[in-house]
Amino acid sequence: MTKLIAETAWHHEGDYYFMKDLVSQLCEMSSTDVIKMHITLDFDEYMSKEHDAYNILKKWLLSAEQWEELIDKVRLNGKELMLLLNDTSAIKFAAQYNSELVELHSVCLNVPSLQQAILEEIDSKTKIIIGVGGCSLQEIDKAVEAFKKRDTILMFGFQNYPTRYADVNLNKIRKVQSLYPDNRYGYADHTAWDEENNEFITMLVSANSMDYIEKHVTTEYGKERCDYSAAISIDMFESLAKKVRLLDSIAGDGVIALNEGEKEYSKYGLMKMAAVAVNNLNKGKVVTIDDIRFCRTSETTDLSQIDVLNYLSHPLQQDIKTGAPFKRSHFSE
Repeated sequence: MTKLIAETAWHHEGDYYFMKDLVSQLCEMSSTDVIKMHITLDFDEYMSKEHDAYNILKKWLLSAEQWEELIDKVRLNGKELMLLLNDTSAIKFAAQYNSELVELHSVCLNVPSLQQAILEEIDSKTKIIIGVGGCSLQEIDKAVEAFKKRDTILMFGFQNYPTRYADVNLNKIRKVQSLYPDNRYGYADHTAWDEENNEFITMLVSANSMDYIEKHVTTEYGKERCDYSAAISIDMFESLAKKVRLLDSIAGDGVIALNEGEKEYSKYGLMKMAAVAVNNLNKGKVVTIDDIRFCRTSETTDLSQIDVLNYLSHPLQQDIKTGAPFKRSHFSE
């Protein structure tokens, strides 16, 4: 079953009570499977003081105690937990909570110290999300190799405030999937909040064997704050959830063998053309291609079109009348 991830990111802008309310509403009013939170504790490891966003983002940091309270709320409501970890201290902090998922974002995908910290600190049962949006194949290869002994999910999608659907490049996603057939996949959609095809775009990409679908969610739909450009309302999230469940039912189990519906449809005679006798044929007659023709009949047969051709040059074991479909019993005692 496809799992839905409700992404909170930096949408709180340092307002703990806003974040607490957002998490509470996601827990109590949405059918999301997973709640995702970005945790940064050592900001100077994450970002240089010279970065334009340094002063703003540092003011938005939540404390370890606040993150602990938010994590407890997610747990008490039975939701799965996904933590995006931006620094070594955050990784060590997260290790105590045994979250179902941790993510190494594409911005720090191949930072050795962070990879090593995740491998050493995070429980081996925790799934590792590898954010591959905006990454080259070389970068993806290195990350997949680094976590080859762990359960990993390749997460497509990137945020360029918002992501133009022309940049999604579904054909590229499919090609990357073909290169890593043993992995599972997810799609983090960042389509504009007011894009009329928002839901359609998410569903279109997600139909390509995505095990996880991630959407930014807000309690203040359309209001300008960090990441609002790709954030949908809880009501929109619920509408998407219903369609994802429909998508799951369409996807099926992937078993090649015919299912019951296909078997009913493919009955030889009633539905598919069956081989019938051109003339009356007697027991002992060696059947040739000239003795048969194919048509739909009112009677079913246990011989497929291929089966009948395999019986050519075989003698009949019983008589068959003109127009009657050939059956296995005609060729065997």
